[in-house]
Order: sequence, then C-alpha cells, then structure tokens
Amino acid sequence: MLPDRTGSPRELSADLYRVCAVGVIVIGHWLAAAVVYRNGGFVRENPLIELPWTHWLTWIFQVVPVFFIVAGYAGAASWTRRAEASYGDWLGKRLRTVLGPTSAYVLVALVAVGAAALAHVDASTVAMSGWAVAMHLWFIPVYVVVLAMTPVAVAAHRRWGLLASVALSIVVVAVDAVSVSGVLPAIGWLNNLFCWLALFQIGVAWFFGALQGSRAVALAVAGGAVAAVAVGFGPYPVSLIGVPGQVVQNSAPPSVVMLALGLWQAGTLIAIAPAVTRWLRRSALRRPLAAANKRVMVVYLWHMIAVVIVAVVVYPAGLFPVPTLGTGPWWLSRLLWVAVLAVVTAGVLLLVGSARSVFAGSLVSVPTRLPGRYAAPMVLVGAGLVSAALWRFSLDGFAPSGRFALGTSVIYLGGLALVALQPLRCNAEKDGRRGSRALSP
Repeated sequence: MLPDRTGSPRELSADLYRVCAVGVIVIGHWLAAAVVYRNGGFVRENPLIELPWTHWLTWIFQVVPVFFIVAGYAGAASWTRRAEASYGDWLGKRLRTVLGPTSAYVLVALVAVGAAALAHVDASTVAMSGWAVAMHLWFIPVYVVVLAMTPVAVAAHRRWGLLASVALSIVVVAVDAVSVSGVLPAIGWLNNLFCWLALFQIGVAWFFGALQGSRAVALAVAGGAVAAVAVGFGPYPVSLIGVPGQVVQNSAPPSVVMLALGLWQAGTLIAIAPAVTRWLRRSALRRPLAAANKRVMVVYLWHMIAVVIVAVVVYPAGLFPVPTLGTGPWWLSRLLWVAVLAVVTAGVLLLVGSARSVFAGSLVSVPTRLPGRYAAPMVLVGAGLVSAALWRFSLDGFAPSGRFALGTSVIYLGGLALVALQPLRCNAEKDGRRGSRALSP
C-alpha cells in the first residue's frame, strides 16, 4: 500500500536542491565560456580540450540529474493533487508556467540577433552571440517531454513500485551498450529521453516514499560504484561534459555513467532530505529560499546574456586581460570573469524583475470554443513543436552562420500558440461534473 502524500507538507529539501543546482550550473557555464577576440572575430576556446586534467572538475559541475530528480518529485506532487483537472488542463497549465519565461527570453534573443543581422554586425559576432545565449536551452525540451509523461510515471510507480525505475535504468544500459559497441551508434540518442526519464522516475519514487533510509543509501552506493567501474575499466571518458573528438561521450547523449552519477546524487540527496527539511523549517533561510525558488527559471534562462554583453563590450575594446589558456594568470582572469558576470547578471535580473509579469509570468491562455476533448491533443502537439524548436536552437543557436533562424522561429511560435489555446468547454464540463455530484444523493 503506497502512502497518501496528497496532504503532506512541502519538501523544502527539493527546493534547496533545485536552487543550489542552478547556482552550480550557472558558475560552470561561466567558467566554460572561454571566448577570445582575435583578428577581428570571436573564437571559442575549450579548456576541456587544452587542459585534460579539467575533465575531473566536471564531476563537480554536472548536476543536471538533480534537476530531473526534483522535477519527478514535483511532477508527482502536482499530478496527485490536481483535484478535478483533466490531463489537458493540468499539462497546459504546467507548460504555460514553464514556457512563459522561456518565450520571453527566446523572443528577446530573436529580436536582438535579428536586429544585429539587419545592422550588418559581423557574422561571427552574431553567430557566437546567438549560440552562447541558446546552448543551455536543451534542458527545457527534455523537461517538457518528461513532464508530459508524468501521469504514466505515476501510474507505473503505483503499479510496479521501484521496478519501474529499475526497468528504465535497464533500458538506458541496453541502449548505451548497443550504441557504444558500434552496432548502431545512432540509437544512443534515445537516451536523451530514457536517461532523464529514469531519473525523473526516481523522483516520483521519492515522492511516494519508496526511497528512504537504507534504500537511499544503497542507491547512492550502487550508483557511485557503477560510475567508478564504468570510467575506470570501461570505455567511458572521465569528462561528464562533451569533449570534441571523443568517440564516446557521457552527456550527448547521456551514458550509463551519467545515469550512475544521477543515482548516486539521488541516493545521497534523498537520504539526507528529512534532516535538510527539518533544518530548513527552523532556519531563517526558509523565506529567502522560497524567493529564490521562484526565480530559478529566470536565472537559468538569463545568465548567459551577461556572457554576450561582457564579451562584445570588453574584448574588442581590449578592456579585459586575455592570458594564455591554462596559465596562472588565465585562472585568475577566470575568477575576475565570473565576478564581472555575476554583477552584470544581477543588473539584468533587476531589469527583468522590474517587468516580472512579462519576463517571469506564465504564458497567457487564450480561451477558445473548441470542445474539451481537443485540449490534450492540442497541448501535446504544441509541446512537441516547441520542444523541437528549442532543441534546434540549442544546437545551432538563434543565428546559425550569422543568419536569423527563421524556420525554427516559426515552428516555435506555432507550437506556442497551440499551448496557449484553452478550450472553454473544459471548464464548462468540469463545472457540470461538480454540479451533478452536488445534486446526487
């Protein structure tokens, strides 16, 4: 018998994990954003190529699995507490919450690169800027897809318990084995769904209380052991971030090592979650944490804007030191770089916060008189189009080769329109069902 969690208090540890993960990812992106200005154009430098020992640092900064674990917990909590909402209503509301801030960011970026292209700004500058502010968007389409599968994940856990998580993990291992062996390398891209879905399912199990105490510890130990063996004796590289030229990668697509890292992180964080939550309930940090948790999406979206602003302003003007990569002065310049980006990002967030309803609010729903049965298909098709467009943006940038990404932009706007539509009869049918129960004996 699964515990009834519909009335349980908020899991504050999940909020803390989400906020901390965003902070770590932001700093990691800033450190990795090594761009220089040479011969009248911008050039990307990759420390992971020039400094192989930095591969070990990726074990500190690779915390994307935490996002999906927390997302699974939050998705299960939202779905089980949805009251009378249909799947179409529930998913539409959840997606509009995510796509509101995302769309504001995307539209600002598209207008900026479009204006730069029309003003005949150097193509390398436009392309670099368009890539830098889009490369982190890959997370959102994957999140949208796994979010849409929340009811399936919850139902699977209710029926099979932890076996649902085990089955998905086995699928990840099988797909990775076929891909890494060279039999069918392209199949590995399926783990862009299965790996993150497996960790999402772990989050669902966390919500239902299936991973507590010794089970969480055992999960952490097993995940850590598998990761160590796979890297130490298997074909997998140390780096948890893709390095150009490596035949086998751990992040694109995610490998068994990424899954194992996620299991270690999940087991560790879930094991200490009760103590963390008890501490937060008594701590003065509770209110700041709540405020930060409401802004994590905005911070994640806008933190790379600072990279473009600083790079475009200071590098061509020679206002920032450009030491040789890997030297002591270069590492000191990285610290200065992060400090400057933090200040600029704070300014950007103040501007965004001044129009919070525009930049951080939910996507506006547009009532339509379509029958309620169209709600779920419309939002699913819209989610698919939006996800495809965001994935393409993350790969190519908003201005590939310095040209405005018109086709991808049209696909994104079309999907957004479908997500925004809300059949009026959904609400009418819901009110009718409530009225029928109120009149029944």
